[in-house]
Amino acid sequence: MKKVLIVFVLFLIINPANAFEFKKIKFFKKKQPEPKAKMVETKQEWLIEAADVPLSERKVEIKEEPKSDKKFYYPELRYVFDKYNYLPGKREINIEDVKKNLYSYPYVVVDSSCKYVAYPRYYFYPEVNQISSEFFVEKLDLSKPRVKRILDYNHSQAERLPVVQAGMKERYKNLFKGLTLVDWSKDGKKLLIKEKVGSTLNGIYKTYLYVHFIEENIEDSYTIKLVNFDKVIKDYYLDYENKQLIKYRYDIMPLGFSLDNDNVIICLCYVYDKDGKKLFMGAWGYDLLSDKTMLISKTKTDFPISTNGLILKRTLD
Repeated sequence: MKKVLIVFVLFLIINPANAFEFKKIKFFKKKQPEPKAKMVETKQEWLIEAADVPLSERKVEIKEEPKSDKKFYYPELRYVFDKYNYLPGKREINIEDVKKNLYSYPYVVVDSSCKYVAYPRYYFYPEVNQISSEFFVEKLDLSKPRVKRILDYNHSQAERLPVVQAGMKERYKNLFKGLTLVDWSKDGKKLLIKEKVGSTLNGIYKTYLYVHFIEENIEDSYTIKLVNFDKVIKDYYLDYENKQLIKYRYDIMPLGFSLDNDNVIICLCYVYDKDGKKLFMGAWGYDLLSDKTMLISKTKTDFPISTNGLILKRTLD
């Protein structure tokens, strides 16, 4: 037995590598890396890669969207016309964005036949906290359908000249001068515009009225300020009731054009006492043809007013 062991040990010493054979067992196969795209190495190769491929030789992969059983319904948007001056004299524009954007472009208003468009533009000057405005009246493209001619109208398509400006040529701290359309006349030839004057801090303290007359050639159109209307009202209360409206915060609320007479404008007048209480000072009318101001009623505030201007509204109904 000892001889056998000695022979075996000598065998290991002489042939250690061949004594036993062990096979390596691979439990996980290593993932081979994907071959990388060969980078261009010369300028000539780069020019070939950068060459423009004609449209006829281009291959466009069209990926089909996975089919779905879900059905979505999107209601079709429609446009409808709405009366602008309803309720009469109560329409006010929203310019909450003027201080953020330094400008505000309120909606446009067309006459009943959709031949003309009227709209104001507001501007904010932060250095003096002032708001000023301009008012424009322009002709629409009558070759298009009514809705499309309004949607396609763009203020920036041409040079626009305002028919009235308020506060554009002056700078005064906390000044507010805002122009707003009251309404179109029934015949579509006149517009009543109001200018509210006041403070950006303390509110409105005065209203002026303008009437813009549209001629066949729009360049011949003109605007008048109803200075006499305001003066007659002040003179009446001074002469007949011994009240100086100039000492009060005095304001005019234009309702629009009379339903019975397209040339008569109807307004309500108010003053505010020292406690800020609003006092009614009568309903007044102004006849554009005769240039006469008339007291209609000292107590009545409700009158038949025509509503002619139209605004375009989007609806899902």
